[in-house]
Amino acid sequence: MPQITLSRSQVAALVAFCDAAGSEQFFIAKDHGAYVGFSTGATPDRQCLFYFKGCNPAKDADFYENARRAFGGDDFGERLPLTHLRNALADPASKQVRITVTPRSIRLHTFA
Repeated sequence: MPQITLSRSQVAALVAFCDAAGSEQFFIAKDHGAYVGFSTGATPDRQCLFYFKGCNPAKDADFYENARRAFGGDDFGERLPLTHLRNALADPASKQVRITVTPRSIRLHTFA
């Protein structure tokens, strides 16, 4: 079951990026890699993306196979409310957010 753990600073960066873009949503996607984030364009300065382990095309030679093994062959994108991340930041004890993907659900958990 694929999962990604974001640090508090990564969550804050994603929320700030979405705020600057005027978005109340972020996304999880699998296409050219597998990642969580938001994008306003195709260049890195217009993206705030955090890749699942082994699924970053810029760093992982086997990103395609790793993403396919973790998520299946079809590409997908799911939008999630930014309030989930805002709530994590509102709790000073929250140091990490873990996002877990199953065939039937996407779960977010905060950890101290």
